[in-house]
Amino acid sequence: MSDIKTSISKQEGNSVVLEVEVPGDEVKARVDQTVKKMAREVNIPGFRKGKVPRPVIISNVGKQTVLAQALTDALPEWYEAAVLEADVKPIDQPELDFEAIEEEDQPFSFKATVQLPPRPKLGKYTGLEVEKMVVEVDPGEVEEQVERLQLSVSKLEAVDRETLEKGDFALIDFTGYLDGEPLEGGAGKDHMLELGGGSFIPGFEEGIEGMKKGETRKLKLTFPDDYQPERLAGREVEFEVELKEIKERVLPEADDEFAAEASEFDTIKELREDIEKRLRTAREENAEGAFRQNLVEQAVSDAEVEIPEPMIKSKVREMREELERTLKAQGATMEIYMEQTGMDEESLHQRLSQQAEVYVKQELVLDTIADVEGIEVTEEDIEQEIRDTAGKMGYDPDALLEGARDAGHYQVVRRDLLRRGAIDILVAKAVPILRKAGQEEEGEAEEGQKIIQPEEVE
Repeated sequence: MSDIKTSISKQEGNSVVLEVEVPGDEVKARVDQTVKKMAREVNIPGFRKGKVPRPVIISNVGKQTVLAQALTDALPEWYEAAVLEADVKPIDQPELDFEAIEEEDQPFSFKATVQLPPRPKLGKYTGLEVEKMVVEVDPGEVEEQVERLQLSVSKLEAVDRETLEKGDFALIDFTGYLDGEPLEGGAGKDHMLELGGGSFIPGFEEGIEGMKKGETRKLKLTFPDDYQPERLAGREVEFEVELKEIKERVLPEADDEFAAEASEFDTIKELREDIEKRLRTAREENAEGAFRQNLVEQAVSDAEVEIPEPMIKSKVREMREELERTLKAQGATMEIYMEQTGMDEESLHQRLSQQAEVYVKQELVLDTIADVEGIEVTEEDIEQEIRDTAGKMGYDPDALLEGARDAGHYQVVRRDLLRRGAIDILVAKAVPILRKAGQEEEGEAEEGQKIIQPEEVE
């Protein structure tokens, strides 16, 4: 698209007028597109669809009709381009004012009066006292992770004893009978069953406990009332089970040899240190995320924000579209989602509306803080953010940058960076109240609890 020129002038309240001028070459390109589209759609005797010459199209349809259709088709895109260039975020549909053009290569001008988001009246947002969890990693948690790795490389070995005990692995043949007839899908040969694993219906594993190798035992059981498929729910079933072999899980020693086999580390000490570091890092990120979110919520609660209804509707629409995209990526549908959550259209809309109000308030407050604090985002910042995103997602950075430019995504990234910068301000000027997990919130601070004063609190 050729460059369009956009100027902006403020009006009363939160409205502005965008004055947009589209160059003649861009207008002509859109007229050409419209003529080609008409050539594929109109029926003119003597010509095949798609093969109608341009002069014939214009002669039969009418020059002004072609120009009007071209403007109608292109105006939404030109308006979006003007909004991006002016860096404004309208909250509702614009009021458009324009005059028809006489020639296809004539510049086209239009005005768009748009309503902008309201500016909240900020309350206190510096020196906010907000709880922040102190991260700890218990040595026992590290050992749990080591044990999981041991399990992942463990082996099943035959045991010397003859009797099956809880925790053993039983190699069995089994056949189920329903009303004296073999149960479809209810038989297995050389099936390895962990006694106590809970993989069979209630009573099965308890029923074979104490069996000896080579023994055959019959079990009379009942399928649970909520069993699937429903045709078996609550039905009595008989299993004939033969125990062929007993095995137990043998874990490797947690030593250097195990560490080298199960990880990229040469020693068990290095492995334990890495596990502790990863656990600590994950919890620190969670604690920091919760701290930042709590700061935003407190800053919003101290602000006065009035949200126009169109903003809520727009956010609800945006959230629903995102939900549908997520469900589609998971191979699900909105109908399946509502069935699983027990919601109907009304309850889903109500839920999204409530969430939308919260999100819009947060966005408005953060946008205002960014403006008040004079936070700036350069094009280099935007490009670096896109490159970082490409690296995390495994995409080609240059291709993602080009796509972001074409889709007008730069302004979206810019707003995200401004809001992130506003949260950084909240964090830098906050008063974190450090608290360990399980520590009492009321009364005297326990040993280890303290308040860290920021270097500067306005």
